Amino acid sequence: MLRLPQAAASIHTVSKQLVTSSFGIAFDIDGVILRGANPIGNSSRALRRLYDDSGALKIPFLFLTNGGGIPEARRAVELSNILEVNILPSQVVQGHSPFRNLLKRYENEFIVATGKGEPAVVMSEYGFKKVVSLDEYATHFNNIDPVAQYKRWSTKQELNCTRNSEKTVSNHIDYSQKVKAAFVVSDPVDWGRDIQNLGSV
Repeated sequence: MLRLPQAAASIHTVSKQLVTSSFGIAFDIDGVILRGANPIGNSSRALRRLYDDSGALKIPFLFLTNGGGIPEARRAVELSNILEVNILPSQVVQGHSPFRNLLKRYENEFIVATGKGEPAVVMSEYGFKKVVSLDEYATHFNNIDPVAQYKRWSTKQELNCTRNSEKTVSNHIDYSQKVKAAFVVSDPVDWGRDIQNLGSV
């Protein structure tokens, strides 16, 4: 539970309605609200108690998770469908959400994003204009993974799942230019390959 300074703010704007409360609540997701894609216990019912009979929010809350890999807006839709309450993107704080604060510095720089899901899409939605996933970046260089031949698994399936969205983000990027920053958006599928390459860019 998060207690807010009494003077600052007992008023919050959520879903275009004024919510008066002296505190707010931050929930973890995995293992607290959900197990996989299923609500734990009466978590859905408990969340509905934070709304009044008209569906307006009585007590402000957000979801705070070190997970990620997809945009907050999409995660909000998923949570809304599973939990049967209206969750706004502003109520979802993921492990990569603070990267928004670096937009001024890297907005027009060539950056690489790695992790499961759609790391380049996430960064693009934050406003970064020249971003590519490490999976996509690696396809432009021969033998970039020196031990690939010894691996019994690959990231190919994941890459195929997100290839269209990642390519949309990475169109018109000159891969010969220097990478200015690398962002770990979520846990990579292949840490060995990614550490090798992130140390080289």
